[in-house]
Amino acid sequence: MEKREPKDLTIYRRRFDEDPSSFNDFQAMDYVRELKNQGLMDDAIEVGRTFLQIDEGLTGFINYYGYALYNKFINIDEKSINEKENLFYSIVDEILSITKQEKYSPYEATINKVTRHILNTKPVDYAKLASYLDKLDVVALNGEPFVNKDGKEFESKKEKWYRLRVRSAFETGDYAKCVEASNMAFSQSLKWHYNNQNWIKYYRASALVKLERYEEAENEFLALGNRIPTGDAFEVLYSLYMNTGREKEAYLNLVYKFFNEGYSIDKLDLYEKVLDMVKTGKNTDTIALANALVYKLKEENDMDVSDNEIDEAYVNRDSSSLYDRFYNQLMEHLDDYIDRKEGRVAYYNSDKEFGSIYVHDEDNLFFRQSDYIYDEEVEKRDVVEYSVMKTYDAKKQRASTKAILLKTIDQARSYD
Repeated sequence: MEKREPKDLTIYRRRFDEDPSSFNDFQAMDYVRELKNQGLMDDAIEVGRTFLQIDEGLTGFINYYGYALYNKFINIDEKSINEKENLFYSIVDEILSITKQEKYSPYEATINKVTRHILNTKPVDYAKLASYLDKLDVVALNGEPFVNKDGKEFESKKEKWYRLRVRSAFETGDYAKCVEASNMAFSQSLKWHYNNQNWIKYYRASALVKLERYEEAENEFLALGNRIPTGDAFEVLYSLYMNTGREKEAYLNLVYKFFNEGYSIDKLDLYEKVLDMVKTGKNTDTIALANALVYKLKEENDMDVSDNEIDEAYVNRDSSSLYDRFYNQLMEHLDDYIDRKEGRVAYYNSDKEFGSIYVHDEDNLFFRQSDYIYDEEVEKRDVVEYSVMKTYDAKKQRASTKAILLKTIDQARSYD
């Protein structure tokens, strides 16, 4: 394709110097466009501002003038923005005041740039971010994923807007807006990328907690399961239950976490939570063992233990051996902290290692062999002790339950 020669602007220049008001709409547009295309941004800006001041109903030049401002003051590196941030924001606001969200306009590009700048500034000013996002009409944003020249697919403009708007609403404490924006997001026919959908669900659920809509929040967190972007479901559910007066449910999640994690010198935070839990009970041996476990872990991690002491019987033991003793002690006294039930194994598949427990007037309760407290053989009609944990049935898309922390009481006898 033959390269287009730059247009000679001599006539336009002479006419502009003599009488800028003599330009019609096409001429004004053509002049500013050519100045911008030829890289003469300062001239394009000067001419564009003059046409704005004349206010003779000229409009065709405005987007080209806006792009000249964008190229000179907005589409620059972060260091340059930070050096003259006040100027940057003043030009951003000027562009947004004179242009519209339409094709061939710098409006969206300007908001995209200011959005990136805000996100690059620590701490992020989420209130400012929300104010600029709200200047966009999300309905008009492109919902098709962006594909680069290498064929790699990225989030669409619409998907990005919802991701950022939900986060900014939560971070600024506008929890109702967070839920509203989340609901709007999920009503769209969008192709979700990365972990965006789970992030939005996470912030929606967290906002529901703040709004004291606890049942909805709990179901949302259960549905997320281990897909919560910030980690597993334990922390959020534990916090939710503890802050809503449901300590036994919080302790159930805590014990199950303790059961699944096993021993690790890096699990001090978990063991400290367990220590706080056992202190609510009356078994002094359990408390002493939990305290000794935490003490030894701190000692082995070179942490200060001068404000604490342990039973003399445990002074010469290491954290690993104390963990084993405490594990057995805790599992023998679970009913001090969490609800326990008894039931009969109604079905067991030894190949797949799962089964169900008979529950009167309800669906049988699912369990996995891996959720037995001790490594033991499982037989149909075993009488077992267990706890019931809320979970989520992804196949049926609804809240559900399962049996955990199982222990055989009596094997192969009927249970009445």
